[in-house]
Amino acid sequence: MRFIHLLVLVSVFRLTAALNGERGDTGASGIPSVEHAKNPACVPWYGIRDAIMGGIFQGRCNDLSRAAIRLSFHDAAPFSLALQAAGQPNGAADGSIIFHPDEVQRPANDGLQTIAGILQPLPEQFNVSAGDIVAVAGALGVLSCPGGPVIRTYVGRSGPPPVNPDGLLPDTNSPVEVLLARFADMGFAPRELMALIGSHTTGRQRFVDVAEAGEPFDSTIDVWDVRFYTETQNNFTDSAAPTFHLPSDRAFSHHPLTQPDYNRFVGFKRQDNWAQEYADAHAKMSLVGQSKAALTECTEILPAEIDLENLIVAGDNSADPAVDPVKLEAAIQSQRSIWLV
Repeated sequence: MRFIHLLVLVSVFRLTAALNGERGDTGASGIPSVEHAKNPACVPWYGIRDAIMGGIFQGRCNDLSRAAIRLSFHDAAPFSLALQAAGQPNGAADGSIIFHPDEVQRPANDGLQTIAGILQPLPEQFNVSAGDIVAVAGALGVLSCPGGPVIRTYVGRSGPPPVNPDGLLPDTNSPVEVLLARFADMGFAPRELMALIGSHTTGRQRFVDVAEAGEPFDSTIDVWDVRFYTETQNNFTDSAAPTFHLPSDRAFSHHPLTQPDYNRFVGFKRQDNWAQEYADAHAKMSLVGQSKAALTECTEILPAEIDLENLIVAGDNSADPAVDPVKLEAAIQSQRSIWLV
């Protein structure tokens, strides 16, 4: 029933966008209006944005927005520079994970079936590619979480995509050297990888240890912050609200090949640096296997990020200060109001 309800919401937001043609001048909300569109090619994406951000995420950092972020990584991660150089079948950030039903059923993609099923009809409904839907949903998923940065977003991927090769997704139990090699084969340096793993700040584990399924990776799952780095490195958990640390994340936090870059993001004073480096690495991930020159940048459709700086509990001068829940909800109501359900 929840799946059907969400599809109805997507249809409602799509119809509203079609009837109104725009969302109006939202002023301080930071949500761009189609009437102020800069690139005509981006105009249809304002309605698609609303269908995803409102109809699926409902304006909040929820399990579907988190899943959309993970989906965008799993769609792109089977890309290989070695396969590309050898002219062999290769992966790409192309939406194959929602286009080919068998792909999302692979064990490495467990937990992504629901979000893939919800996004799957959108390419046909909006006459766009599956790759663009996955990329835009991933960028919006990040922005649905307070503190999440604006990510440069491109559309115009072709379709239908081929099936991504199996067996290339990183395994959390692999040694650090193996994981670095896998990401190097995708074109990512260790520093970029350390920025990317910070997306676990709003994630939950469900399949690494089923006995602890549902536990978040840090104590502030609804906020896109650097607390993940500190708590993972210190192996922090709270018996009243347990957290789970992936073996790979723990290893990265202490391994000599990755700890220097990992430490760049420890502590709230590094929040802005991490957000920018994460945004750059995520944008790069969304383009693997694509020709950037053939795509159109539509970052203009994205809402402004919810800045955590002004949401900190007054008087909290700790290394990782707490976010005031009252201020946080007020910011969500102000900056995501048109999508809240």
